[in-house]
Amino acid sequence: MTIVPRPSAVRTQRPGALPASLLGPHHLVHRPDTPEAFLLQSTPPVQQQFAFSAELPGDHPLFCDGTAAFHDLLFAVESLRQTAVFAARRCFRIPESRHMVLTSGTTDITDIEPWRRTPGSAQIALDLRITPANVVNGIPHNLVCRAAVDIGGERCGTADARIAFPTPLVHRHHWNKGRPESAHHSAAAHHGAPSAHHSPAPERIGRRSSRNVLIGVPAESAPGTQSDGLTFPVDLLAARRVLPDAADAFTSALFLEVSRQAALFTATELHGFKPAHAVFSHWQASFRGFTEPGLPLYCTVRPAGGAAPAGLRRDEQQRPVADFQLAYTQGGRLVSESSVSVLQDC
Repeated sequence: MTIVPRPSAVRTQRPGALPASLLGPHHLVHRPDTPEAFLLQSTPPVQQQFAFSAELPGDHPLFCDGTAAFHDLLFAVESLRQTAVFAARRCFRIPESRHMVLTSGTTDITDIEPWRRTPGSAQIALDLRITPANVVNGIPHNLVCRAAVDIGGERCGTADARIAFPTPLVHRHHWNKGRPESAHHSAAAHHGAPSAHHSPAPERIGRRSSRNVLIGVPAESAPGTQSDGLTFPVDLLAARRVLPDAADAFTSALFLEVSRQAALFTATELHGFKPAHAVFSHWQASFRGFTEPGLPLYCTVRPAGGAAPAGLRRDEQQRPVADFQLAYTQGGRLVSESSVSVLQDC
C-alpha cells in the first residue's frame, strides 16, 4: 500500500503501510511509547496508539454506491480492521499462524453532519488505541481496539472491536465443534427457506448497483430462525466479489453491510423509511463460534422490543429512528447477534 503523507496528517513518528485493500492511498502512523518500539518495530504488550488518515473516496464502486448523500460508515470500520491487522503482525508480533477472529464490534455515528457528502474532497482520520489482553510469553491472545472518527476535523463517530487470535489447535477445535451442529440442520433449514438468488432492487436497501446487493428477498420466517421477523438469505457469492477478505473469512465488513441492508429494507417495510434519506447510525454485534463458508447463512431482523410499531423512537432533533435486533443463523445454530439503528434524515 502506498503511503501518502498529507499536510493535515498527524505528526509522523514512524509511518507504516497497511496490506493491499479497498481503502486506497492512506497514511498510518504508529506513535510508540518506548525507544525500543521505535527502533525495533515491535512493542511491549501494552496499549499502543495509531493515527490513520485518508481522503474519503469520491468515486468507488462500493464505498460511493449509496443512494443517501453520506460517506460510507463501512470505510471507517474497514480502516479500523486493517490497522488492527497491521498492529497485530508488525507491532505485537502475533504469528501469522494465528487466525484473526472478531468476537465483538460496535460503531456509532455521533454527529451526522460531517458525514454528509459535499463538493470537493473530504479527509477522514481515526485516532486509535489498541490494548493487548491475555498476554502469554509476551504475545497477546486478544486485542481491544478503540477508535474516534473525525471527518474534516470534526469528531463524528466511534468504532470499537475486540479481536481474538487463538492458536491453530484452539482454532481448529472450535471450528470442528461448530461445523457438525450447523451441517446437521443445514439441509432441513435450507428446504423452503428464502433464496439469495432472488434479490431486492438495489434502491430498496440504499444501493445503486445490483452488484452490491448482498441479501435475498426476505420471508416472514425460515426453518431454524426467529419466527417474529423478516429472514434474509445472505448472498455469499456476491459478498466474496465485493467485500474485503470475504473470500477467506466472515469479516466485520460482511456482517456490517448485510446488517445495514437488512435493516434498511425492514425500516422501509415497517415504518415507511426512505433508504435514500436513511443513515445506518448504530451497530453493536457479538459473535459465537465460527461461521462455516460452505453453508447457507440467514439474517433475521426483529423490531427492538417486539412487533411493529415497537422499535421506533425520535432522536434529539425529533428525527425518527428505528431500532432492530438481528440474529444470524447457520443450520439453526446462532452465530451472531446484533443491535442496530436506522435514522431517517428528514
